[in-house]
Amino acid sequence: MAFIEAKEVKLQALLSNAQEAYKVPLYQRPYAWGRDQWEDLFEDLNSLKNNDVHFLGSIVVVPESEHRLGVNYFQIVDGQQRLATILIWLSAIKDLAQENGNSELVAYLMETFLFAREWESNKQRKTPKLQLGQLDNDAFQRVLEGKRKTKDYNHLIFECYEYFKNKTDNENMWQILLKNVSIVHINAYDYFNAFRLFETLNDRGLELSAADLIKNFLLMKVSSKEEIFNDTINQWNEMYEKVRDKEPVKFIRRYILSNYKGKISESRLYEGVRRRLGGENADERVRDFVKDLNINATIYKKIFECSFSQDKINKKLQELHLMEVAPSFTLFLKIMHYLEKGEISEKDMLEIMDMIESFHIRWGVCGQSTSRLDQIYNDICMELKDKQPQNFKEVIKNKLIQEIRNNVDDEIFKRNFSQRAFKPTEARTKYILWKLSKPTGETALNIREIQTEHVMPQKLSNEWIDYLEDETSKTEEEIRALHKENLNRIGNLTIIKGEWNISMSNRLFQIKREDYERSEFQITNGLSKHDEWNEWTFKEIDRRSKQLADEACEIWSLKEN
Repeated sequence: MAFIEAKEVKLQALLSNAQEAYKVPLYQRPYAWGRDQWEDLFEDLNSLKNNDVHFLGSIVVVPESEHRLGVNYFQIVDGQQRLATILIWLSAIKDLAQENGNSELVAYLMETFLFAREWESNKQRKTPKLQLGQLDNDAFQRVLEGKRKTKDYNHLIFECYEYFKNKTDNENMWQILLKNVSIVHINAYDYFNAFRLFETLNDRGLELSAADLIKNFLLMKVSSKEEIFNDTINQWNEMYEKVRDKEPVKFIRRYILSNYKGKISESRLYEGVRRRLGGENADERVRDFVKDLNINATIYKKIFECSFSQDKINKKLQELHLMEVAPSFTLFLKIMHYLEKGEISEKDMLEIMDMIESFHIRWGVCGQSTSRLDQIYNDICMELKDKQPQNFKEVIKNKLIQEIRNNVDDEIFKRNFSQRAFKPTEARTKYILWKLSKPTGETALNIREIQTEHVMPQKLSNEWIDYLEDETSKTEEEIRALHKENLNRIGNLTIIKGEWNISMSNRLFQIKREDYERSEFQITNGLSKHDEWNEWTFKEIDRRSKQLADEACEIWSLKEN
């Protein structure tokens, strides 16, 4: 037997086969097409001429059992949305015919395309051509049976029915639907082949994410045991809902990094899951894997939303989000469980978070490779496996100190901090300037209220050019070159509340100082000191950059005991 059987058929042939009907598996998502998809379908088909053919796509099916007399059921692995919509549209046309007194067409559509019949227990039994999942099937069967009533509950399927019933002004539209629309019917014979097909589609660049492929693979591994299958899909669906808007593939990848040795990329994620959960008799391992994935999704959601029970932890998480420390979420997935269980103290967790901040500030400022961070955090997670929670802080500290010593020690950090160009609008830059202002522990940061201010402005006015020519004895050309080189160094940056910026941005330093003096930020207020900053040239930018680098080295330190 071939790997799959694929054939292109008209909808008339597909739906009129008296021996075939379709079911949507429990694990498939609910009916989800909306007005945009309905409108596209209606416009495409309504514009067809007599000899035109519209290709609707494909459906991938798996036989529910061995072929038998009577109706044979197929599970729809892919394609439920388009097939359900076509049947809803046919039901609307059938009801229009009923209202127009065309009972023969009503009977023809019902008995040939909407329902199949078989002989069972000495009587004929009617069965729908398609059965949807638990959340949709009641509404769908009401539509097929013509039992739709105005008092029915709200449901997307009823909305779909009303859309097509209101749009269709010709009951003969059924002929276009059935005779001018073709679909590729792919019989994969079993779930293993269906999931192999998904892999093939993915290799060819079609729209299947690593999360889809992983789900299909995991369900294939447990498809022979109904109880484990149902538990696995329920756990998967719960997990997916928690991380749906938080890039599920990134979450699964970070979960793998936190629990299994070795760096893994998103492009190799599916392959990595297969390698770890392949082999025979893997059903219990798969169920445990998905269950733990679901537990970790709860933690991941709290990390993203800063919604733990401890206010100080949430405040610190909000700050870490500003610094783009997402690779550290791998470590947080590993250790936050223990915080919630009380096996790591809040004090220790805050110290760990401060360490991560210091490490990432140094790593980023010094331009170290971000791709190495996954390996670093994976190494830490593997080292924590055989350690008690009370020892986690020391293990993490030792590893981060080693990386700092080898790559971003004090000398390297201070040199890069004072010389590099910072991105003024970046949240991390604003956070660094805010921390350099030495806020008290209770001071809350609202990054939306803060703007980065250039002491020497981004565009030099004639007044600034004249001033710098007098103070530096350099030509305008030399001044403009030095301005470009020094503009975004840390020494030329400070922070202000947003409403100040327009009024002060281009004025000379001596005038700006009056505004700086009123600032609530220490780093800005300090610029108004008469004994230290009387002028503002490239020399002052360099001197202040080095001073702030020394302060940064103390703020983001990670000292050995």
